[in-house]
Amino acid sequence: MAHHGLLAHKAAILVDDASLTDGRSTYLLGEFENLHLRVKQMDIVGNTGIPNYSSKSRESQQFIEDPSEVRAKGCGKRLKSSKEKAISKCNRQCSVCGVAGHDKRTCPNLNSRSNVDTYHIDNTPNEPGEHDTFTTIGSSSFQYM
Repeated sequence: MAHHGLLAHKAAILVDDASLTDGRSTYLLGEFENLHLRVKQMDIVGNTGIPNYSSKSRESQQFIEDPSEVRAKGCGKRLKSSKEKAISKCNRQCSVCGVAGHDKRTCPNLNSRSNVDTYHIDNTPNEPGEHDTFTTIGSSSFQYM
Protein backbone atom coordinates (compact mmCIF):
# COMPACT_ATOMS: atom_id res chain seq x y z
CA MET A 1 0.00 0.00 0.00
CA ALA A 2 2.93 2.38 0.57
CA HIS A 3 3.96 1.94 -3.06
CA HIS A 4 0.46 2.75 -4.26
CA GLY A 5 0.28 5.98 -2.25
CA LEU A 6 3.68 7.18 -3.44
CA LEU A 7 2.91 6.41 -7.09
CA ALA A 8 -0.50 8.08 -6.86
CA HIS A 9 1.09 11.21 -5.37
CA LYS A 10 3.71 11.42 -8.15
CA ALA A 11 1.06 10.82 -10.83
CA ALA A 12 -1.14 13.55 -9.36
CA ILE A 13 1.74 16.04 -9.55
CA LEU A 14 2.37 15.10 -13.20
CA VAL A 15 -1.31 15.42 -14.07
CA ASP A 16 -1.50 18.86 -12.43
CA ASP A 17 1.53 20.10 -14.39
CA ALA A 18 0.42 18.56 -17.70
CA SER A 19 -3.17 19.75 -17.57
CA LEU A 20 -2.16 23.40 -18.04
CA THR A 21 -1.93 23.10 -21.85
CA ASP A 22 -3.27 20.75 -24.52
CA GLY A 23 0.22 19.87 -25.77
CA ARG A 24 1.38 18.75 -22.34
CA SER A 25 -1.80 16.73 -21.80
CA THR A 26 -1.45 14.77 -25.05
CA TYR A 27 2.26 14.16 -24.39
CA LEU A 28 1.57 12.83 -20.86
CA LEU A 29 -1.23 10.57 -22.14
CA GLY A 30 1.17 9.05 -24.66
CA GLU A 31 3.84 8.54 -22.02
CA PHE A 32 1.32 6.94 -19.63
CA GLU A 33 0.39 4.43 -22.35
CA ASN A 34 4.07 3.67 -23.01
CA LEU A 35 4.78 3.23 -19.29
CA HIS A 36 1.75 0.97 -18.91
CA LEU A 37 2.94 -1.28 -21.73
CA ARG A 38 6.46 -1.47 -20.26
CA VAL A 39 5.12 -2.39 -16.81
CA LYS A 40 2.98 -5.17 -18.32
CA GLN A 41 6.02 -6.51 -20.20
CA MET A 42 7.97 -6.64 -16.93
CA ASP A 43 5.36 -9.01 -15.49
CA ILE A 44 5.42 -11.21 -18.59
CA VAL A 45 9.20 -11.46 -18.96
CA GLY A 46 9.94 -11.55 -15.24
CA ASN A 47 13.46 -10.24 -15.68
CA THR A 48 13.15 -7.28 -13.36
CA GLY A 49 14.56 -9.03 -10.33
CA ILE A 50 11.63 -7.66 -8.35
CA PRO A 51 9.22 -10.30 -7.08
CA ASN A 52 5.69 -10.13 -8.41
CA TYR A 53 3.49 -9.46 -5.38
CA SER A 54 0.32 -8.60 -7.26
CA SER A 55 -0.79 -12.21 -7.83
CA LYS A 56 0.19 -13.31 -4.32
CA SER A 57 -1.69 -10.50 -2.66
CA ARG A 58 -4.85 -11.36 -4.57
CA GLU A 59 -4.62 -15.01 -3.55
CA SER A 60 -4.07 -14.24 0.11
CA GLN A 61 -6.78 -11.59 0.37
CA GLN A 62 -9.19 -12.27 3.14
CA PHE A 63 -12.77 -11.27 2.70
CA ILE A 64 -14.68 -9.96 5.67
CA GLU A 65 -18.22 -11.22 5.67
CA ASP A 66 -21.22 -10.04 7.61
CA PRO A 67 -21.53 -11.67 11.03
CA SER A 68 -24.22 -14.19 11.73
CA GLU A 69 -27.41 -12.81 13.22
CA VAL A 70 -26.81 -11.57 16.75
CA ARG A 71 -29.48 -10.94 19.34
CA ALA A 72 -29.81 -7.37 20.51
CA LYS A 73 -28.59 -6.36 23.93
CA GLY A 74 -31.36 -6.57 26.51
CA CYS A 75 -33.71 -8.69 24.46
CA GLY A 76 -35.80 -11.30 26.22
CA LYS A 77 -35.34 -15.02 26.46
CA ARG A 78 -36.43 -17.34 23.70
CA LEU A 79 -39.97 -18.65 23.67
CA LYS A 80 -40.34 -22.24 24.83
CA SER A 81 -42.90 -24.63 23.45
CA SER A 82 -45.48 -26.15 25.77
CA LYS A 83 -43.66 -29.49 25.55
CA GLU A 84 -40.41 -27.92 26.78
CA LYS A 85 -42.25 -26.20 29.61
CA ALA A 86 -43.89 -29.47 30.72
CA ILE A 87 -40.59 -31.34 30.71
CA SER A 88 -38.82 -28.68 32.77
CA LYS A 89 -41.60 -28.64 35.38
CA CYS A 90 -41.52 -32.43 35.82
CA ASN A 91 -37.92 -32.38 36.96
CA ARG A 92 -38.56 -30.09 39.92
CA GLN A 93 -38.12 -31.75 43.29
CA CYS A 94 -39.20 -30.28 46.60
CA SER A 95 -36.41 -29.59 49.07
CA VAL A 96 -38.82 -29.91 52.03
CA CYS A 97 -40.55 -33.25 51.42
CA GLY A 98 -38.45 -34.66 48.54
CA VAL A 99 -41.39 -35.35 46.24
CA ALA A 100 -41.02 -34.56 42.53
CA GLY A 101 -43.54 -32.35 40.77
CA HIS A 102 -43.39 -29.27 42.97
CA ASP A 103 -40.83 -27.16 44.80
CA LYS A 104 -40.48 -25.47 48.19
CA ARG A 105 -42.73 -22.57 47.20
CA THR A 106 -45.66 -24.83 46.30
CA CYS A 107 -45.12 -27.66 48.80
CA PRO A 108 -48.46 -28.79 50.28
CA ASN A 109 -46.77 -29.97 53.50
CA LEU A 110 -45.11 -26.62 54.08
CA ASN A 111 -48.28 -24.70 53.32
CA SER A 112 -50.33 -26.80 55.76
CA ARG A 113 -47.75 -26.21 58.52
CA SER A 114 -47.62 -22.47 57.97
CA ASN A 115 -51.42 -22.19 58.33
CA VAL A 116 -51.30 -23.58 61.87
CA ASP A 117 -49.52 -21.12 64.19
CA THR A 118 -48.32 -23.11 67.19
CA TYR A 119 -45.26 -21.03 68.05
CA HIS A 120 -44.66 -17.40 68.92
CA ILE A 121 -41.84 -15.45 67.35
CA ASP A 122 -39.46 -16.45 70.17
CA ASN A 123 -40.27 -20.18 69.50
CA THR A 124 -42.00 -20.77 72.83
CA PRO A 125 -45.24 -22.72 72.66
CA ASN A 126 -48.44 -20.86 73.27
CA GLU A 127 -49.96 -21.80 76.62
CA PRO A 128 -53.52 -21.08 77.53
CA GLY A 129 -53.68 -18.45 80.18
CA GLU A 130 -54.34 -14.83 80.90
CA HIS A 131 -53.16 -13.54 77.48
CA ASP A 132 -55.89 -15.39 75.59
CA THR A 133 -58.65 -13.12 74.41
CA PHE A 134 -61.95 -13.75 72.78
CA THR A 135 -63.27 -11.48 70.10
CA THR A 136 -66.84 -11.54 68.98
CA ILE A 137 -67.45 -10.67 65.36
CA GLY A 138 -71.04 -10.89 64.35
CA SER A 139 -72.32 -14.11 65.79
CA SER A 140 -69.08 -16.12 65.84
CA SER A 141 -66.30 -16.18 68.45
CA PHE A 142 -62.55 -16.51 67.75
CA GLN A 143 -59.80 -17.42 70.17
CA TYR A 144 -56.35 -15.82 69.75
CA MET A 145 -53.49 -18.27 70.18
